[in-house]
Amino acid sequence: MSQCPCNANKRFSQCCWPFISGKIKPETAEQLMRSRYSAYTRANIAYIQATQMGPAAQNFDAAEAKQWAMSVKWLGLNVIRTENGKAEDDTGTVEFLARFQLNKQIHELHEVSEFSIINDQWFYCRAALHQKPEP
Repeated sequence: MSQCPCNANKRFSQCCWPFISGKIKPETAEQLMRSRYSAYTRANIAYIQATQMGPAAQNFDAAEAKQWAMSVKWLGLNVIRTENGKAEDDTGTVEFLARFQLNKQIHELHEVSEFSIINDQWFYCRAALHQKPEP
């Protein structure tokens, strides 16, 4: 397989694929966030849905998410910072910038995401800051 879309300088098969395929669970909030980004680049909305809880899961429209994920060209992910979110933590925050192209225009999605451990598994719970570009 190719380079992982999450820009972790690893092959997809050695980075995010084991999480997306369900072989192993992410041990950190950052691993979950990176694997969710990679899942979006593959329009794997089932993984996106399976890894969110709380406010993030409310009003989530899988069909709309899949259409959006398939309509953009993913250009890269930059993790700006992480706070907590290690294996020994119950919560964590990851700030990131995702770049993509839509209708020949470059856009950036800047988000500060909050994650929690629920039943020994990391979940994306909500965006504390979410700046999505206008279409």
